[in-house]
Amino acid sequence: MARLPDVIDSLSPEAQKIYDRIKAKRGAVRGPYAPLMHHPAVAGLVGDLGEFLRFDGTLPGDIRELAVLITARAVAQPFEWVMHAPIARSAGLPDAVIDQICARSDLGRLPARYADAARVVQRVLAHESIPRELQDRVQGALAVTGLVELVVLAGYYQLIAAILFSFDTPLPEGMPAPF
Repeated sequence: MARLPDVIDSLSPEAQKIYDRIKAKRGAVRGPYAPLMHHPAVAGLVGDLGEFLRFDGTLPGDIRELAVLITARAVAQPFEWVMHAPIARSAGLPDAVIDQICARSDLGRLPARYADAARVVQRVLAHESIPRELQDRVQGALAVTGLVELVVLAGYYQLIAAILFSFDTPLPEGMPAPF
Protein backbone atom coordinates (compact mmCIF):
# COMPACT_ATOMS: atom_id res chain seq x y z
CA MET A 1 0.00 0.00 0.00
CA ALA A 2 1.49 3.33 -1.07
CA ARG A 3 -0.51 5.66 1.17
CA LEU A 4 1.45 8.51 2.66
CA PRO A 5 0.97 9.66 6.24
CA ASP A 6 -1.09 12.75 7.00
CA VAL A 7 1.13 15.82 7.24
CA ILE A 8 -1.36 18.29 8.74
CA ASP A 9 0.49 18.49 12.07
CA SER A 10 3.91 19.11 10.49
CA LEU A 11 3.20 21.79 7.89
CA SER A 12 5.39 24.86 7.68
CA PRO A 13 3.59 28.20 7.84
CA GLU A 14 3.87 28.53 4.04
CA ALA A 15 2.56 24.99 3.51
CA GLN A 16 -0.27 25.68 5.96
CA LYS A 17 -1.38 28.61 3.79
CA ILE A 18 -1.57 26.30 0.77
CA TYR A 19 -3.46 23.71 2.81
CA ASP A 20 -5.90 26.35 4.06
CA ARG A 21 -6.44 27.70 0.52
CA ILE A 22 -7.24 24.21 -0.84
CA LYS A 23 -9.53 23.49 2.13
CA ALA A 24 -11.37 26.81 1.78
CA LYS A 25 -12.31 26.16 -1.85
CA ARG A 26 -13.02 22.42 -1.64
CA GLY A 27 -14.25 22.06 1.94
CA ALA A 28 -11.51 19.57 2.84
CA VAL A 29 -8.05 18.44 1.86
CA ARG A 30 -8.68 14.91 0.66
CA GLY A 31 -8.32 12.79 -2.44
CA PRO A 32 -5.22 13.77 -4.41
CA TYR A 33 -4.47 16.76 -2.21
CA ALA A 34 -3.68 14.78 0.93
CA PRO A 35 -0.61 13.09 -0.61
CA LEU A 36 0.26 16.19 -2.63
CA MET A 37 0.66 18.13 0.63
CA HIS A 38 3.98 16.28 1.02
CA HIS A 39 5.11 18.68 -1.74
CA PRO A 40 3.14 21.83 -0.90
CA ALA A 41 4.35 23.86 -3.89
CA VAL A 42 3.08 21.18 -6.29
CA ALA A 43 -0.14 20.84 -4.29
CA GLY A 44 -0.71 24.56 -4.66
CA LEU A 45 -0.07 24.57 -8.40
CA VAL A 46 -2.22 21.50 -9.07
CA GLY A 47 -4.89 22.96 -6.82
CA ASP A 48 -4.82 26.30 -8.62
CA LEU A 49 -5.31 24.69 -12.02
CA GLY A 50 -8.09 22.45 -10.73
CA GLU A 51 -9.76 25.37 -9.01
CA PHE A 52 -9.70 27.42 -12.18
CA LEU A 53 -11.06 24.60 -14.34
CA ARG A 54 -13.78 23.66 -11.89
CA PHE A 55 -14.89 27.03 -10.56
CA ASP A 56 -13.75 29.73 -12.98
CA GLY A 57 -13.56 28.15 -16.43
CA THR A 58 -15.72 29.03 -19.39
CA LEU A 59 -17.40 25.66 -19.93
CA PRO A 60 -20.97 25.06 -18.78
CA GLY A 61 -20.94 22.86 -15.67
CA ASP A 62 -22.65 19.91 -17.33
CA ILE A 63 -20.06 19.84 -20.14
CA ARG A 64 -17.18 20.21 -17.68
CA GLU A 65 -18.45 17.33 -15.56
CA LEU A 66 -19.11 15.23 -18.67
CA ALA A 67 -15.39 15.54 -19.43
CA VAL A 68 -14.42 14.65 -15.86
CA LEU A 69 -16.65 11.57 -15.77
CA ILE A 70 -15.53 10.34 -19.19
CA THR A 71 -11.94 10.63 -18.02
CA ALA A 72 -12.61 8.96 -14.66
CA ARG A 73 -14.40 6.06 -16.34
CA ALA A 74 -11.84 5.67 -19.12
CA VAL A 75 -9.04 5.27 -16.58
CA ALA A 76 -11.29 3.37 -14.11
CA GLN A 77 -10.65 5.80 -11.25
CA PRO A 78 -13.40 5.20 -8.65
CA PHE A 79 -12.58 8.07 -6.27
CA GLU A 80 -12.73 10.59 -9.11
CA TRP A 81 -16.05 9.09 -10.23
CA VAL A 82 -17.77 9.06 -6.83
CA MET A 83 -16.69 12.61 -6.11
CA HIS A 84 -17.82 14.01 -9.47
CA ALA A 85 -21.00 12.06 -10.28
CA PRO A 86 -23.03 14.09 -7.72
CA ILE A 87 -21.42 17.32 -8.97
CA ALA A 88 -22.36 16.32 -12.53
CA ARG A 89 -25.99 15.78 -11.49
CA SER A 90 -26.07 19.13 -9.69
CA ALA A 91 -24.62 20.78 -12.81
CA GLY A 92 -27.48 19.39 -14.90
CA LEU A 93 -25.86 16.38 -16.58
CA PRO A 94 -28.77 13.94 -17.03
CA ASP A 95 -28.69 10.64 -15.15
CA ALA A 96 -29.09 8.81 -18.45
CA VAL A 97 -25.84 10.36 -19.72
CA ILE A 98 -24.03 9.55 -16.48
CA ASP A 99 -25.28 5.96 -16.72
CA GLN A 100 -24.09 5.70 -20.35
CA ILE A 101 -20.63 6.87 -19.36
CA CYS A 102 -20.48 4.50 -16.40
CA ALA A 103 -21.60 1.55 -18.56
CA ARG A 104 -18.99 2.47 -21.19
CA SER A 105 -21.75 2.74 -23.79
CA ASP A 106 -21.14 4.26 -27.20
CA LEU A 107 -20.73 7.95 -26.40
CA GLY A 108 -21.41 8.83 -30.02
CA ARG A 109 -25.04 8.08 -29.15
CA LEU A 110 -25.20 10.75 -26.46
CA PRO A 111 -27.63 13.64 -26.94
CA ALA A 112 -26.31 16.22 -29.41
CA ARG A 113 -25.39 18.67 -26.61
CA TYR A 114 -22.82 16.16 -25.31
CA ALA A 115 -21.70 14.02 -28.23
CA ASP A 116 -19.05 16.30 -29.73
CA ALA A 117 -17.58 17.25 -26.36
CA ALA A 118 -17.38 13.53 -25.54
CA ARG A 119 -15.60 12.87 -28.84
CA VAL A 120 -13.00 15.53 -28.05
CA VAL A 121 -12.32 14.02 -24.62
CA GLN A 122 -12.06 10.54 -26.15
CA ARG A 123 -9.50 11.84 -28.66
CA VAL A 124 -7.43 13.35 -25.88
CA LEU A 125 -7.55 10.13 -23.87
CA ALA A 126 -6.49 8.15 -26.95
CA HIS A 127 -3.63 10.61 -27.63
CA GLU A 128 -5.12 11.45 -31.03
CA SER A 129 -5.49 14.66 -32.98
CA ILE A 130 -8.91 16.28 -33.04
CA PRO A 131 -10.29 16.16 -36.60
CA ARG A 132 -10.87 19.59 -38.14
CA GLU A 133 -14.64 19.09 -38.56
CA LEU A 134 -15.03 18.10 -34.90
CA GLN A 135 -12.86 21.00 -33.81
CA ASP A 136 -14.99 23.39 -35.86
CA ARG A 137 -18.24 22.09 -34.37
CA VAL A 138 -16.96 22.30 -30.80
CA GLN A 139 -15.55 25.77 -31.37
CA GLY A 140 -18.91 26.79 -32.81
CA ALA A 141 -20.69 25.51 -29.70
CA LEU A 142 -18.17 26.33 -26.96
CA ALA A 143 -15.70 28.79 -28.53
CA VAL A 144 -12.00 28.09 -28.81
CA THR A 145 -11.60 28.56 -25.04
CA GLY A 146 -14.13 25.77 -24.46
CA LEU A 147 -12.27 23.47 -26.82
CA VAL A 148 -8.98 24.17 -25.04
CA GLU A 149 -10.60 23.64 -21.63
CA LEU A 150 -11.97 20.26 -22.72
CA VAL A 151 -8.49 19.15 -23.72
CA VAL A 152 -6.94 20.47 -20.50
CA LEU A 153 -9.70 18.92 -18.35
CA ALA A 154 -9.05 15.48 -19.80
CA GLY A 155 -5.34 15.84 -19.17
CA TYR A 156 -5.79 17.31 -15.70
CA TYR A 157 -8.11 14.56 -14.53
CA GLN A 158 -5.69 11.95 -15.90
CA LEU A 159 -3.08 13.59 -13.65
CA ILE A 160 -5.47 13.49 -10.70
CA ALA A 161 -6.25 9.82 -11.42
CA ALA A 162 -2.52 9.01 -11.46
CA ILE A 163 -2.08 10.60 -8.04
CA LEU A 164 -5.13 8.79 -6.64
CA PHE A 165 -3.96 5.43 -7.98
CA SER A 166 -0.32 5.90 -6.99
CA PHE A 167 -1.10 6.63 -3.35
CA ASP A 168 -4.00 4.17 -2.98
CA THR A 169 -6.51 6.87 -2.13
CA PRO A 170 -9.50 5.11 -0.58
CA LEU A 171 -13.10 5.87 -1.39
CA PRO A 172 -14.91 8.01 1.18
CA GLU A 173 -16.12 5.99 4.17
CA GLY A 174 -19.16 3.89 3.33
CA MET A 175 -19.04 4.69 -0.38
CA PRO A 176 -19.33 1.63 -2.63
CA ALA A 177 -17.08 1.28 -5.65
CA PRO A 178 -18.95 2.45 -8.76
CA PHE A 179 -17.28 -0.05 -11.10
